[in-house]
Amino acid sequence: MENLIFDSEFHNKLFDLLKQFNQYVFAHPDVLDELPKKAAIVLLDSEDEEFNRRNVELAKSNRYPEEVPLVYVRMTKQVKIVQQVEWTPTIMPASLAA
Repeated sequence: MENLIFDSEFHNKLFDLLKQFNQYVFAHPDVLDELPKKAAIVLLDSEDEEFNRRNVELAKSNRYPEEVPLVYVRMTKQVKIVQQVEWTPTIMPASLAA
């Protein structure tokens, strides 16, 4: 596995997706009803398959208790106004995530 620990571009994208996901959840808390109570969320970018491959690889290499499933959330960028961008998450089955 490539060294993801020191890859600032990878981490910047991950933190940006996390920020966008959190903003979406704050505005639409009902999306949490689609998630298991205990889950490890793996964020995916609908426009960056290389990032997705690396993030899925990283998530699968982490150790989680057996009762904690990986939940894949594909974030899709939507431009609302010329200078405003909003991301929309889609909860996906594991078989479609990678």
